[in-house]
Amino acid sequence: MATAERREHEPYLEILRTDADVGGVADLVPAHERRLSPAECEYLAREIASRGLWEGVELTPTESQTRAYALLYEDERMEMWLLSWLPHHSTGFHDHGESNVGFCVAQGALVEQHLRCAAKPRAETLVVGDSRAAGSDYIHCLEWETGEPALSVHVYSPPLEVVGQYRYDADGVLHRQSQPGRDELTRD
Repeated sequence: MATAERREHEPYLEILRTDADVGGVADLVPAHERRLSPAECEYLAREIASRGLWEGVELTPTESQTRAYALLYEDERMEMWLLSWLPHHSTGFHDHGESNVGFCVAQGALVEQHLRCAAKPRAETLVVGDSRAAGSDYIHCLEWETGEPALSVHVYSPPLEVVGQYRYDADGVLHRQSQPGRDELTRD
């Protein structure tokens, strides 16, 4: 039997509770049929990270063998991922297509960078428990800072279908390249 619980600090997010899966990732799936807001995505990522629901999850190496991932949950309106980060790994600057995103560092540390006009990117180190909420207009770069591996939880709504990867050409002009959402992001 399922019951809905409303959290005081997130009154708009109903959390579905089932007797059969108390404490699991599926336990956090919102009981509604709409696109999740960036704040709701962030809340879910923080809950998965803080409850340790990622612990013991088997990670699948990417094609390049430079990092690994695990799909924690997926349905037609959202997906939840555990991503690993190793030394020198970077996503490069990217957006999330039409998806809202929330993410939280679960282990180690990441550096998040933001593009700025006529200036070096702004960088901030994110440590365990640090999280972000962003809409589809959010452009950033994530890269490994510490941890063997560093781990982060990402929630996308709707599921990530297209990612915009930003790259400079030889003349220093910035271009956006669309690619499938499940392709590995890289700096180069």
